[in-house]
Amino acid sequence: MIYAVLSVVMVGPGLLPGKTLSASDYLWNNPPWQASRPASVVGIGSNFELADQPLVFQPFLRHTGDVLPHIPLWNPYISGGRPYLANNQSAVFSLFNLPAYLLPFWKSLAVIAALKLFVAALGAFALARWLGMRFGGALLTGLVFAFGTFFILLLGWNQPAIWAVLPWMLILVGVTARRPALLPGAGLAILVALSYFGGHAETTFHVLFVALAFFVFRLLLHWRTERLAPRALIRPAAAFALALIAGTAVAAVVILPLGELLLQSDEYGRRAGETSDYWPRKYLFGLFLHDYWGRSSQGSNIEPFMQLRGWYAGAVTLMLAPAALLIRPTATRIAVALFALFCVIMVIGIPPLFDLVERLPGFSSTHQQPMIVFFVLCLGLLAGWGLDELSARRDALPREGIVLAVAAVIFLVPLLWMVGAGKLTATGLRTALEVAWGFADPPVPTSGESPEADIVRMSALLQWLPLAFLGLVLIALRLRGRGSLRLTATVFVAATLALLAVDLFRANMGYNPAITKEEAVMPETDATRYLQSRTPNRFAGLGLTPFDPLPADQTMNFGLYDARGYDYPTEGRYDKLWRRSVNNRPTISQPTERANDTEASIRALNLLSVTDFMVSPGEPPLRRPGLSVAYRGTDAVIYRNARALPRVFVVSRQHTVDTEREALVAATAPGFDGRRVAVTERELPGLPQDDGGGGAAAGSARLVSYQPERVVARASASRAGLLVLTDLDYPGWKATVDGRDVAIERVNYLLRGVPLSAGTHEVEFRYEPASFRAGWIISLLSAIAVLAVGVVGLRNRRRPPGRPA
Repeated sequence: MIYAVLSVVMVGPGLLPGKTLSASDYLWNNPPWQASRPASVVGIGSNFELADQPLVFQPFLRHTGDVLPHIPLWNPYISGGRPYLANNQSAVFSLFNLPAYLLPFWKSLAVIAALKLFVAALGAFALARWLGMRFGGALLTGLVFAFGTFFILLLGWNQPAIWAVLPWMLILVGVTARRPALLPGAGLAILVALSYFGGHAETTFHVLFVALAFFVFRLLLHWRTERLAPRALIRPAAAFALALIAGTAVAAVVILPLGELLLQSDEYGRRAGETSDYWPRKYLFGLFLHDYWGRSSQGSNIEPFMQLRGWYAGAVTLMLAPAALLIRPTATRIAVALFALFCVIMVIGIPPLFDLVERLPGFSSTHQQPMIVFFVLCLGLLAGWGLDELSARRDALPREGIVLAVAAVIFLVPLLWMVGAGKLTATGLRTALEVAWGFADPPVPTSGESPEADIVRMSALLQWLPLAFLGLVLIALRLRGRGSLRLTATVFVAATLALLAVDLFRANMGYNPAITKEEAVMPETDATRYLQSRTPNRFAGLGLTPFDPLPADQTMNFGLYDARGYDYPTEGRYDKLWRRSVNNRPTISQPTERANDTEASIRALNLLSVTDFMVSPGEPPLRRPGLSVAYRGTDAVIYRNARALPRVFVVSRQHTVDTEREALVAATAPGFDGRRVAVTERELPGLPQDDGGGGAAAGSARLVSYQPERVVARASASRAGLLVLTDLDYPGWKATVDGRDVAIERVNYLLRGVPLSAGTHEVEFRYEPASFRAGWIISLLSAIAVLAVGVVGLRNRRRPPGRPA
């Protein structure tokens, strides 16, 4: 009940009538909505650091809810068409997304966030109790894990849905290591599957790594304490491996399509080839001062990257954690502390361990910064044990003087550091005090060394000092208090938990803002209605300003088809086309979310039937061949592109090349006439080679039906020709001509082509991926098997002792 109340309070404003838990008011800065921006939207939105939520996760979540119970397999709205379920981040099967499928969408966001908090907190509490912690310490562990800063910062992302499963998984991992049985094995398999369904493959990898490390430790600990023979390790190891395999099999419906997409992508190789990615060590100071780098939701950012603040877990947490090791350094506590240190090493890149681990499969292609959340869980466990030790009923504790001294040093660290760094000055101290406790708005720093930045930093210190001092006083009164000043165990635990809750809510509440539904919903405008009249042709926003016109993925909300896309992993040929011709500028995410207005870019976009370009109304006129203004308004300017290929057409000739590279060069060459000739990578029988002399068209074609997973075209050919559909060629697409199966040919480097004979034909394309079919069959059979094992295990547990099985 405590966690339920705290979860609702943390996201409560988003549950109020007319409110939603979203930072989508950020989108009012983008064309075509900036002209109708509500007066209530201040600056660039309530929290611009959460932009990925409205840009990516919310459009996918909303679209999935709209099309269910049909499972969306293909996404025609972005990137020239691409797999939908296979991207994993759509998280179609995540249990945490159920509220979005059952409730009004904008109200469901706060419900989802509250569920993540509650499940994560309760799981950490259960793990702590399983490890032998008393109620107070376990309650503290749950508070730190779920309400610590890193979990709160990413609450609207997919990762917390997987992190919330981790503590429950570790309990069953520990049970399996000590006494493997059918019921916990089935439960572990289900939790493994839920981690895959959570919608972030990188986080699933990290979580399974943590589970493996915990299993090995618990197995070795059990072997040592019970003095077992080595062969006794075989049964629990086999049970653990089978549970992982079974859970992976249950999730085959998402794993196989994702694996297929990875094989079609360059994502893994590119990430593995990137330079090591870690954060500077200075950001560890966030352990002490949450707002040292400012806060985006208050407009006081000094360094605008929210995860840098993710170390914070409360002042009293830092003071209690060392006590667990100083008073009773058990093997489990030491192991938890060492794993916390390992997480720190991986986040801030301390050699040589970081360099060694980064070379391992999996780690070489993932970002390690999210391992902060495992550090916070370890810190919460240590602090819980520390609270247990300090609240134990005994006259004196071992090393209690050292415990108190360490707590005092922790209290002084940020104060001494700021004095030594020259960040604590008399100038602006009064303003910093007013800012720290809500009597004044924080100033907007012009630079990291400006007086405004110093005020923001000092205000962070002035928030820390009273809360940390109260924590130090509580510990001192518990350890050294005499008579009526000595806190009883109950009072000490209750006061510590209350102080921690106040500290974490002070630090983290408001990061996930609640805005009105009117501020959250982006409306149709005259510009979007014009683009809707042009479908199924594609468009592209040309990112000539910091705020992209009609950002990629938003088109899913309006039924528009965008050549751009922000989704992972990116199909390999589409990605290469984009990086070579459209946009190869480094970005924080992907080049494919932005298009440039160069001649090379427009030639490449012609291949994808981009008949319209949207730009901000304040941009200079576009002067490129074939472009003319088709719409001009206060919301946007749209240029019609006369040189774009039709969505479907028939060509009479082919230009055959030998390699993929040659196909890309030929299809994007300045003189390429895609309406007359198709670039092929193998010679197609019956279709003449291009001789450069022109020639009449082989026929005509039009779209009869254009749906996400089914496209029907009618074509008329005067002689043998090739029908070209300007959609991405991808495994799983099948074609028929007049009801007869035909092979799809890859043409123009990345598009679909179907050979035609003379005459009138109906051509149908259907997306029926074998990866999905095999995946759901394996998932269904595996789920039945796991449930059967669980039922048998449950019956065995209920069977009276001595009764035969």
